[in-house]
This record gives sequence, structure tokens and C-alpha cells, in this order.
Amino acid sequence: MTIDKLPKLLKDSIEQNDYDIDVITKHLKLPWLKLDLDFGSWTQDDCKELHSSNDWRTQWEFPDAGTNAYQVKGWNGKVLFGPKDFKRFLDLSIDKQHDHDEDSKCRFFRQQLEYGWITENHISKKINKIIPDEDLNLVNSYVLPAGGYIFPHRDYAIDGMGLAKIYIAVQWSEGNLFGMYGCGNINIQQGDVFLINNYTLPHWVYNGSSSDRIVLDISANLHSPLIKQSILSSFKKML
Repeated sequence: MTIDKLPKLLKDSIEQNDYDIDVITKHLKLPWLKLDLDFGSWTQDDCKELHSSNDWRTQWEFPDAGTNAYQVKGWNGKVLFGPKDFKRFLDLSIDKQHDHDEDSKCRFFRQQLEYGWITENHISKKINKIIPDEDLNLVNSYVLPAGGYIFPHRDYAIDGMGLAKIYIAVQWSEGNLFGMYGCGNINIQQGDVFLINNYTLPHWVYNGSSSDRIVLDISANLHSPLIKQSILSSFKKML
């Protein structure tokens, strides 16, 4: 029997089946996907620019920042791109009782508040070569010193996302671990770019190296042209 003679539902399914970004990122619940995005090399000057000794959890006014302080050691960072009026953003997110992670909150309020770079510099230019401002929700730097860790935990999203966090290993020496329950450790090398599912499975981090671990965390519109292209090509390579 030829395809033309098949029942319409089956014929349409065969002919119209294609790769769908939302199915891949939201419904498959993949733990991670290595992307072929190239943000260029990262210099020591970049690392200095991204370095921070600020308590990241306190900056975001998480209600359990003090209570659960024993669950993190040395986890610092800063916002590079996000809501311009950060205080209003925090007030809105707390007032609405959105008990979700920072990426999810920034996606939720993206059309209500003005977003932009805190400082425009060579790092913002590197990011913008791949992702334009209108497709960015949040860019954070995270710093974990030698011996630092984050306990096993699972993040929560307003929109039920799976693969959502673009994770760039700016400085990642041997001895760093990013573990995900039931999936082993992600094989991350310095300079790698991964799409991480931090919403489905418990995960944890430990810096067993002798130097700081520095990463960039990007929340963005996954339908942005270069991101979408990379997700599709990376997924096809995985099959």
C-alpha cells in the first residue's frame, strides 16, 4: 500500500511530522543537551568581570536564604542582564507569591517591565552575537570557589519548562562536578555550552578543583533563530 492510500490521519502524521522545539525542550524531559553555540573564548579579564563575592541568594531575596544556608557553600554571583527596576521586579514577584526560580520569574514578567544590560561591555557583545536583547530574559554569572557546593535540589518553573537554562562553562577546571539524579555527571569541559533541565530531576554541584568555577546562566527565548537552530541540530546528532 502506498502512502496516498493510507487513512488520512496516518498519512498526515507521516507527511507532516517534524522536529518541534517545544516538544524537545518541554515534553521529553531530557536532563541536558550539549549545544554547538560558539560564544568565543573567555579570557582572564572576562573571568574578573564575571567574578563576584556577593551572596547570590540574598540578592534575589529568597525567603529561605538564611534558613537553608547550610545547603550552599560559597555560591556567589550577579545579574548582568535582567529587569532594569530590580526592586520593583522583586516586589512584584514576592507579591504574586511566585515560588519559582529566578529564570522562571524573569520569563513571567518579561513583557511587563523594562529589561536590559546592567553594564554594556565586551561580555554583553559576546552574548548579543548569538542572542539579541529582545530574546533575553536573564543573564547571571555564578561563581563557586574551590571546595564550594550546592546540595541536591530541584528548581520550579511557572510554565512547566524542562530544558531551559543555557549554561556556559567560562572557567571549569578538572574536579568540578555537576550531577543529576539517575543520569550521572554532565561531562562539561571549559567553554562548553549546555541546555540544562534543572526542573525535572534533583541536581547538585561541587567544586573539587583548586580554582573558582565560573559559569554564565542565560534564560532566553528558545525560538531565537540561532538557539533554535542549535537545539535542532544538537538533538538530531543525539539520535
